[in-house]
Amino acid sequence: MPESSTILYDLNKVFIPCRTVLEMEALTSLFLEFYNYNDIKELPQSQPSSQRLIEKFHVIECGPLEHIIEYFIDVIVSKLKPIVMYERDHHDRFRMGNVVAYTKTRLCLYLALHRLKLKFLVIKHFMDEFKNNNFRLDPAEDQNNMGAHTFLSAFYRDYYKKNKMNLKLMLSSKRMSERVRKLMDTSDTITNEDIINAITFKKFLDDKNRIKFIMKEIKASLFVCRIMFAQMDVYKPFTIAQEAMIDAEEMMISQDFIPELIPAMSRCYAGETMTPIEDCFTAYEFMMTRVLEGINYAVEIASGGQIQLELEGTLYNTGNIFEI
Repeated sequence: MPESSTILYDLNKVFIPCRTVLEMEALTSLFLEFYNYNDIKELPQSQPSSQRLIEKFHVIECGPLEHIIEYFIDVIVSKLKPIVMYERDHHDRFRMGNVVAYTKTRLCLYLALHRLKLKFLVIKHFMDEFKNNNFRLDPAEDQNNMGAHTFLSAFYRDYYKKNKMNLKLMLSSKRMSERVRKLMDTSDTITNEDIINAITFKKFLDDKNRIKFIMKEIKASLFVCRIMFAQMDVYKPFTIAQEAMIDAEEMMISQDFIPELIPAMSRCYAGETMTPIEDCFTAYEFMMTRVLEGINYAVEIASGGQIQLELEGTLYNTGNIFEI
């Protein structure tokens, strides 16, 4: 990835100070390897203590993993203050503070939202390219096997590659300043490589488990976001007030979205169904738009209305992952 001043700025200002977000994401992802998301789905609302979370994640007497949770809850989450919520049209009543994208107390929340949105953007980028190519895979893909497996394999490889590239960008030690490098003490801690391996270790999976893996990653990011929002007394951050009937959070993890629509499109692509692929894609686009709008709304809430992203806008640098 090319060096740039914006990447260096985000690296030293956001990615390194908020490394705990990636650690918690990795730890939650590992938890979801063995347990169901429903086991922790409602946990954020109780604003759990670090000890409660350590027990729930079954990492008692595992020093490095206990330290991740203790630092995240006792240092990062504890700094978050409740948000005063007013009706959207009463802009004159907003208490506008310094809550831009680099505000220290909310920096980790912004990064967690950035990671959550990025995962959906990676999926959207693949699907947009597929649509723009007249619902055909890139010519570089193996066109001799036109089965459903071909589509799901290409879909997963693209997600896996871009997610890993982004993690390497965010955890890059090569781009950090000499001053920051000297401050980093990696003794008896989880290393950057540990985090990358924990999040991306499942490279070779069958089609069914590929979708499960991506959903597990989305749920891990969602859980980290909800823990922080709950500390701010916001329990439905992704539900837009005017569209209360559409719960973007539930849509993110709904079986009717990625777990059903992506395999359905793969079957359409392989000619294994009479359903036109355009119909599946229309349903997918509707749900993807609602999800991205919900995440943008959460960013707006966290910033007191000061940060309003475009549908595909991101808070921080993503390098060139969407150009490859």
